[in-house]
Amino acid sequence: MGHEDRGGMSRRALTLGLGAVGGASAAALLGVEAAAANTDPSVYTVDVKTFGAKGDGVTDDSAAIKAAVTAAIAGRASGVAQKEIFFPPGNYRITQKDTLMWSPTTGTADQVFGLRYRGSGVRVTTITFDTTFAANADPRENNLITAAVRLRYTTFEDMSISSSNPNNNFAYYWSVTSVASDSVYPQYGAGQNQYFVYRNVEWRGKWNRVIGLDGDKYSNNNSEHHFLLCSTDTVSAYTDAFLHCGVTNPAGSKQQDQFLNYFFLSCNFALAGGDLLKFDRGGSINVFGGSWSMVGTAPARYFALSNTADGDITDARLNVNGVRFEPKKGAEQKVIDCAWNRGNVTFTSCSDVAAIQDSAGFLNFHRYTGGGTGRLPIVRYQDCVLGGYHVVAADGATLTNGKLIYEGCRFHHTSTAVSTSTGTAFLRYDANPKRYAFRDSWATADVTA
Repeated sequence: MGHEDRGGMSRRALTLGLGAVGGASAAALLGVEAAAANTDPSVYTVDVKTFGAKGDGVTDDSAAIKAAVTAAIAGRASGVAQKEIFFPPGNYRITQKDTLMWSPTTGTADQVFGLRYRGSGVRVTTITFDTTFAANADPRENNLITAAVRLRYTTFEDMSISSSNPNNNFAYYWSVTSVASDSVYPQYGAGQNQYFVYRNVEWRGKWNRVIGLDGDKYSNNNSEHHFLLCSTDTVSAYTDAFLHCGVTNPAGSKQQDQFLNYFFLSCNFALAGGDLLKFDRGGSINVFGGSWSMVGTAPARYFALSNTADGDITDARLNVNGVRFEPKKGAEQKVIDCAWNRGNVTFTSCSDVAAIQDSAGFLNFHRYTGGGTGRLPIVRYQDCVLGGYHVVAADGATLTNGKLIYEGCRFHHTSTAVSTSTGTAFLRYDANPKRYAFRDSWATADVTA
């Protein structure tokens, strides 16, 4: 073997190989560092402190943060944001409405795709909405975010957002498919708000409303909201609701029934008063895991599901799986208050007895009315531990559709299945119990009607 072949590869072969693989690979093989790609975070991130935000909890950071948001959306390509908005550790005091986003002036031309608001962690980054706003019936007022036809594929993550004014709102999203002569806000043009992700976000304190979804009768898309590992604190209370789908109710609002698709994964929602989820226009709501607890005895509801005159089965669906509810001992506290007259409601492997198991008196935490139409959803409880009693606020003899079904459940306060409202059973009807089934329960006989 010649000198050049020593070690299994000749210098000539090595040289030829380097030429074949190109300069960057050749440099790596020879131990020479290639020029690094530009990974400077400032290329992809707008830091609010760069624009003068202090994050000291005292300085009014409103102007600085709005300037940072303006810079982040200014360079978007075909509507797609090129930079995220970053909040380093700190407490950022905001006193002005629409600081985090404002409505457009040119409709779809002003839409923003893929914007991300990122903090450094819950209670590491806090945004404090510190205002003296009075109550305002216009849902476009008193918001940190007012996004008429503007935001799609937007993410909020790793931050706390705080308010002590019960007239404050976090966000109002308004959509419309087309502008007509009778449109509510024609000045914004047409467009959608769609697909929001809230990841590891905590909302603290008192609010009028955290998130409001809305549109006129020509709106058919304001949907896809994903809440992952989100939370509220023990003083969280709402004049309106944490999430209100269908804030206004314009005449002929059939299209608003397309405000669909909501997902809650491993969230911890404390509720000191008011409604958590309020759906006036239907919805497909999916909840998986988590601990939802009420604090005190003020009136409160987790699921407030209103009846609507129009709509069909596709927009009335609630699926709750593996949630530990803790209602307290208030007579006007409800896990669910449902007036739907169609669709499906399902609770699987849930419990609501943790805070009331030793209560001497019966309390009603689940109520179904059907909106006075003689119809109910198909309501199914599977493998649940349930306390107090459930109510069907209707004469069962008048019901023509829908049914309440309990399978493999345990009823903590009674083993009697059904009675009228004057009885002592678990499921109580105003009169003439009908359209129910109990199967394979812990200590309650199988019955059906």
